Amino acid sequence: MKGAWLILLVALPCCGSGNEKPPEPPKRASAQERILSVGKSWQEGTRSEGYVNTADIAFLRTTDKFTLHLTSGKSTGTVDLEREELIRTPQGREYHCTVTGAVQAVVKFSWRGEEAAVAVRVPASTHPRSCRENGYPSPSKQFDAVNAIYVLRGDQLVAVEPQTLRSSLLPAD
Repeated sequence: MKGAWLILLVALPCCGSGNEKPPEPPKRASAQERILSVGKSWQEGTRSEGYVNTADIAFLRTTDKFTLHLTSGKSTGTVDLEREELIRTPQGREYHCTVTGAVQAVVKFSWRGEEAAVAVRVPASTHPRSCRENGYPSPSKQFDAVNAIYVLRGDQLVAVEPQTLRSSLLPAD
């Protein structure tokens, strides 16, 4: 009998009164919080070259850098554009040019299933071209609009829409 009382006294504090609420599950971070926890600036670099065969350009080599800067609590971001160009004309002249600029982008964060996502809309823009050599006939470069959805996979933002866009952004900060 003494043993039964002892077990009851030991077990009694372990049993709740039944009126206690179970702990709430942890709050899920927003898609924006999740993406910004990995990086506030995201960058992609590309390099391409080829024979173009237009009236002004026979050969073109470009190195492009696209940096997206995001800010917590904002639905806009800034896109920094940097481009280096090697241009050869059909007449054999060579130009080494750079194009830089910044564009305001509209961003919208959401969840796509279990993946944090950000839709990025960057309007078309024109930026001045600066060449080491004098005489290049086009003083500016037109950049096309970008309308894409990126999802966070590991430490990368990978483009999933449009499906033809092959792009991934890496943290730049």
